[in-house]
Amino acid sequence: MKQPETPEEAVKGIHNGPPGPLLRIIKDQRVAFLLVGGANTAFSTALFIAIAWLNPGLPSPVVLSIAFVVSLIAVFFVYRKLVFRVKGHFWLDLGRFTLVNLTMFFTNMALLLVAHEVLGYPQIPSQIAITGVTVIINYFGHKYFSFRRSAESESPKKATEESTP
Repeated sequence: MKQPETPEEAVKGIHNGPPGPLLRIIKDQRVAFLLVGGANTAFSTALFIAIAWLNPGLPSPVVLSIAFVVSLIAVFFVYRKLVFRVKGHFWLDLGRFTLVNLTMFFTNMALLLVAHEVLGYPQIPSQIAITGVTVIINYFGHKYFSFRRSAESESPKKATEESTP
């Protein structure tokens, strides 16, 4: 991806920044994405388990909601700063990121309600199994929607030159 040549170009539009610290070590954004996603999944699952164990009377949707909100905020900043290094349109990125994660969240909630409350499967193993499904939704959503940048925003100079008479 082409990087802005001057600081002025960086201000004109959305673009990817220099490789994040994780990409300096790993060199492949897909692998970095999966590592961060895996770490977040482990964190979120551990948080779900801890909340469920500490509050055994809480309904599954409440336990899941708490774990979801905490991990959503944490992983947004990690993806944005360590993996994708995008700049500009913070609120648009956060909105897209939240939309993808809400899709994952409601899928997770529906599957967990069916597995645990309807079918009677144990809560924690059900959540772990469902996590595999939701990781796939999350991966493709973030790759192709949340942190996607258009060709024009990846090359602000070219876009500016084309729009100038």
